[in-house]
Amino acid sequence: MPSSFCTDEEETRKLDATARSFLEHLGLPTSHPLCDDDGGLGETSEIVGAAGDSDHERVEELLSNIGAGVVFELPNAAANFFTDADANGRVASQQLFHRQQQQMPTPPSVGSISLLELHDHSAGELLLTAATMSAPTLAMSELWLRFFAAFLSPLCLCWMIHREVVTKNGKKTKQKSTAKKDGEEKVTMVICIAGLASSAVLFTDSLYVYEYGRWFGLSLFISSTILAVRCAAASSSNKEQRKNGGSNSEGTTTITLFRSTIFLLIATMAIVFLRSDGGMFMDNALRRFLPISSSTSTPDNESNNSLDRMPHPGIDLPTILEGMYLSSSNPLVSSIVSHWPESSRTYTVKNGATPYLVNGDQRTGIPFVVNGVEDQEYVRVWTRNGYDGEYLALDIAFPYSEGDDDDDDDDDDDDGGGGGDDESTGKQTVFVHDPKMPVYLVLHGLNGGSHEEYVKDLVKRRRAEGSTVVVMIARGMMDTRIVGWNMFHGARTGDVDVAARAVRRGLISLHADDARSERRQILVGVGYSMGAIILSNYVARSGEHCALDAAMAISGGLDMRQQLNFKRSMRLWQPMLTFGLREDMLIGKYARHCKHRLTREKFFSMLRVTSISALDVEAIVSYNSFDNLVHYYSEMSAMGDRDPEFDLFGASTDSAPTRAGSNNWGRIANVSIPFAVLQALDDPLVGWRTVGTNDPQGLVESGSGNIMLVLTKAGGHVGWPLGNNPKKDAWKWMNNAARDFALAVDMAKKSA
Repeated sequence: MPSSFCTDEEETRKLDATARSFLEHLGLPTSHPLCDDDGGLGETSEIVGAAGDSDHERVEELLSNIGAGVVFELPNAAANFFTDADANGRVASQQLFHRQQQQMPTPPSVGSISLLELHDHSAGELLLTAATMSAPTLAMSELWLRFFAAFLSPLCLCWMIHREVVTKNGKKTKQKSTAKKDGEEKVTMVICIAGLASSAVLFTDSLYVYEYGRWFGLSLFISSTILAVRCAAASSSNKEQRKNGGSNSEGTTTITLFRSTIFLLIATMAIVFLRSDGGMFMDNALRRFLPISSSTSTPDNESNNSLDRMPHPGIDLPTILEGMYLSSSNPLVSSIVSHWPESSRTYTVKNGATPYLVNGDQRTGIPFVVNGVEDQEYVRVWTRNGYDGEYLALDIAFPYSEGDDDDDDDDDDDDGGGGGDDESTGKQTVFVHDPKMPVYLVLHGLNGGSHEEYVKDLVKRRRAEGSTVVVMIARGMMDTRIVGWNMFHGARTGDVDVAARAVRRGLISLHADDARSERRQILVGVGYSMGAIILSNYVARSGEHCALDAAMAISGGLDMRQQLNFKRSMRLWQPMLTFGLREDMLIGKYARHCKHRLTREKFFSMLRVTSISALDVEAIVSYNSFDNLVHYYSEMSAMGDRDPEFDLFGASTDSAPTRAGSNNWGRIANVSIPFAVLQALDDPLVGWRTVGTNDPQGLVESGSGNIMLVLTKAGGHVGWPLGNNPKKDAWKWMNNAARDFALAVDMAKKSA
């Protein structure tokens, strides 16, 4: 087996007795077992036996390993395997599955391949792929314009007003040279175009309209249009003078381009405005005169190409209100909210939100640009998914304290964001485990890992407070690799279940071994973005078998089918994410896997798509044998087994909101633990509709009422920046909200 799986480098961390005890009770190997069978700390099953598992816990472990509807692995397995009612039948089904896995071809090697080999040694195909590489650059350019539109438009308008006043007052500039006048005129043209484009953005962009309303952008656009047209007319009036003066045609060409650009901007804005209702007005008007079909026709759910035929939502403004939604009939939830500080679930300027970041794009992008968190030290252990035999990496960050440096054989530690030695005091930082503090199981975002800045921010803050943080590395991410065919996909919840049960077993064993401990410390799941989507799906699917004590999903949708027509995200944000995911994972590591599983047409399409949704169609859906994109997103979503709201696929037959107690809520009603969903309504990547319902109060009252929705008007995607200098506090508000929720759950359970 290749040594690249191994992580058995010389240990440099100093662990005290409590941290070592935690690892021993966890019972997981510290190097990949397929590389080094002797590198672990013992088999998990031995530790479980020592903890004295009950029959109920052993049944749950069996369910975790083989599915039975509690977790989701692959669509065929979910439909065809594990249908026997008794445990022996499920074990037989599991054995059958493993025999089928063994009969599959040996997986190809993991690693990147040359560009020509990637394109079957066809230079033409390579050039076609290269032509699509400009999409991330174009998306970034448009995104930067939208970032600064709120500042550019007023500034440019002020400049145009100033120039108009100066011109009207008759202040001549004849004494200036022709070259200088031409230069000033070109600057004015650029300012006019920038001002008109920026005001058009303020008038037609959903996020700006959500912040300021329609009249603010409309007034700026009308003012900018009038002044830009007057500027174009004034420049045009000098056209004849330029000819009579013997100047060349360069000035005339510049003026023509300027006037054409102004006309195109006005025409484009008019079309966008007319389509701001999703195109209904234009379709109805055109159908009066032309025999055409509606552009907003209902897509075919059975087709993999339904993505292109989804209706455009137009200027899509939230129809649900910000605030905290909870079920007052659930005493545990009411107790949790009473212990949860209001400041950590209310994001406003009054509570410290950055005042000059005015829309979701800025609140998302700026934190990722300016924030940086020092590296954190982790101890990596491995746990095994019994479904397909893949090993998952868990990066464990322990809190730290100072101890006497009386061990001359120990190496000096690197700081690692709180670790290391203090040479001035002769103290050495030791890593500990506090059995009284909550333990966090973190699920990172798409193509991420424990090195993500927002993850390191959470780890740094919680370590300093005494909590142990376990980051689950999604299969195949970072420096981990798969040994079989089953790559990462967002609908798989089995990996989360395996990781959660591994940590939970360790905590149970640790508690049983400590006679002084009154109660086991709680295990709280925290998911970001894609990790939040998976965490939500797991909590809903697992129901009473959930291995977590509480969970919080941050910037993750509950119904990802609502992303199918989120065109803004596909055009502005997803090209950059698609490029990174495809280069790092599908091409950088698993290109040979994809070439083997996908048709030649699908593989080349995968190389050229520009959005995550399109990448899912060409790669994830086909590779994992989902029926289509709707099927994949349905399985991936906590609310994916109910009819989608907001007329996603056309007018709904049930116009009344689904209320609590109705079976129509689907698996989300099975949530059995305190589950908080933190979502910003201005999220530019995961749209507000992914909350899944226009009736948030009905959602939180579904089932046993264990769901809490925290909807903030502002915040962006994994953002929520604070203060005049967002870099200072990084992701403090978001990560402290998770901390305060966990502590509130802990206090509520103690008081109960």
